[in-house]
Amino acid sequence: MSRARLGALIAGGRARRLGGRPKGLSLVDGQPLIDRLGRLLAERCARVVIVGDPAGPYAGRGWPVIADLLAAGAPGGVYTALRHALSPDEPLSDAPQSPPDAPGGPGWVYTLACDMPRLDRATLDHLWAARGGQATLFRAAGRRQPLAALWHTAAAPVFEAAFAHGRPGFGQLLAELQAVELDAPSAAPFANLNTPADAARLGVELAPAPARG
Repeated sequence: MSRARLGALIAGGRARRLGGRPKGLSLVDGQPLIDRLGRLLAERCARVVIVGDPAGPYAGRGWPVIADLLAAGAPGGVYTALRHALSPDEPLSDAPQSPPDAPGGPGWVYTLACDMPRLDRATLDHLWAARGGQATLFRAAGRRQPLAALWHTAAAPVFEAAFAHGRPGFGQLLAELQAVELDAPSAAPFANLNTPADAARLGVELAPAPARG
């Protein structure tokens, strides 16, 4: 199977509704969620990074942790991943650097939130098989899933232009991109871990709460 240029785990949130517990260190079937998702990406990507705090809880897990370039929430995390995927000798361009279906998938970046315990191989492979435009993502239960998606590095200039005028959400960004939207067969793979009730429903063992100084 051809591989994406980069896989990025977006892990910059503060998990306030979980008392600050790092979502990615929650256990799913006995293994930390961040490790499970990282391995899924490593099977499909030339490189894997975590976008978050380099001094935070995900340091030392086997993948580089890179800091957000912008304090702009999840869209800023995706932009950081896109910029990291571009090497210095590949200037930003409004067109893909090479055809989206070129061997090896140059230019494509998987982005995954670190809080989806039921995301699976079949979902990621479906996404890859349908890739096109500047972004490819699912719509599940009437909602777009930009953090279980493929983004082409050609989307980076669009992000930059939008961030120059504020803090756009994914809806605004996608309206300005050539995006392929897929109807997900099921919403189950996109279930998020946001609250203790979610953890109980999804069979997740939460990480310990951080010590308070």
